[in-house]
Amino acid sequence: MAPRLKRQRSASPSNSAPRRRSARLETKPASSSQRLQRDLSIMSTDTESSATWPSLAAAAKERLAKYQPEHRVHEHILQPSLDAFITWLPEGGRESVARDIVNATTDKDLYDVFHNLLTGLAVPMKARSKQQSVTESPHPRRQANVEAVAATLKQPETRDPAFRDLCLRRDHNCCVITSQMDTDYWEKLGCPDDINFGPTEGTHIIPFSYASWDKSSKPPNDSSSAWEVLWRCFPRVRQQGVYVETINNLSNGITLRDSVHTQFGKFSIALKPTNCDNIYEIKVFRRYPNLDRQQLPESGYIELKKADDAQDLDLPSPALLDCHYRLAEILNASGMAEVIERNFRKWEDLKGSAPNLLRADGGTDIGHFLRAGLWERVAG
Repeated sequence: MAPRLKRQRSASPSNSAPRRRSARLETKPASSSQRLQRDLSIMSTDTESSATWPSLAAAAKERLAKYQPEHRVHEHILQPSLDAFITWLPEGGRESVARDIVNATTDKDLYDVFHNLLTGLAVPMKARSKQQSVTESPHPRRQANVEAVAATLKQPETRDPAFRDLCLRRDHNCCVITSQMDTDYWEKLGCPDDINFGPTEGTHIIPFSYASWDKSSKPPNDSSSAWEVLWRCFPRVRQQGVYVETINNLSNGITLRDSVHTQFGKFSIALKPTNCDNIYEIKVFRRYPNLDRQQLPESGYIELKKADDAQDLDLPSPALLDCHYRLAEILNASGMAEVIERNFRKWEDLKGSAPNLLRADGGTDIGHFLRAGLWERVAG
């Protein structure tokens, strides 16, 4: 039975009353947040009135229709991808992409707009590992934004061992989607026969990789570019205070079964916010395994609630879950998800078979390895 949708959600999370935070994962001081907001003031949010947005969207789609293929890498998904960004991005993000499309005077510029979104947003969000190479936007304003972001990136973060434990404590020691209990906690209760259980993981909604790089060197330009594209496309992520130093905040965390975590990272399952506080619709996409669907609640909805002993801990941010959901719609509607997954898999297969493919006579096709390992960097 679906949760009863009674409570109306506030117009903006920023309007809600301040909540107490975990002592161990406390949000950075307000002065730090204010400094970052000041440093990033150059990144004004693009918006259109309800009357003018349809005209801008139509102009962007008209420009897309004029694109002429030139055998550029992955250009077969250029038009459906940019169309999906216009359709599914939130207010502020959609206008930004639409203007970049309209202002692309050449097809090469339009391709670079597409490849910037592919390598600067889609790949980093799906990779959940070290930052990949990002193609620069063709527009000078976006390049200036990257420089502004770079000035705010000081030190990388490390994984906090308390992150998983506090997510579990807040989430009743269960996966929030399947309600299966964490195996360790199930054993602590004496292995009751009437409780479904399984291994769980503390999942970052915005991947931890955004805040990770070699601390012995300065932040790579690709990290600055990835943050710029994320904040540009999803203004509320920046407004919610998601930065490098807050990546481990519990508002960016959720407890999931290990198998659900894998699919969450592949964007084949997402939580869509509703108009009621903390009620989410479970959205599954074509590539979510059939057998795993049997473990999802029949109602198709979940309610995120704090455990009684965790009232001081933040719930997952609706803005961050909305970001993940919208990107899931974009990746699955455009074909981006399959392209990224296929190339990641190809690279992993090549790495595993490398010892058998390297020829003693020097005849190894090194270019094949480079094309696979740097696939997202290859722009036509």
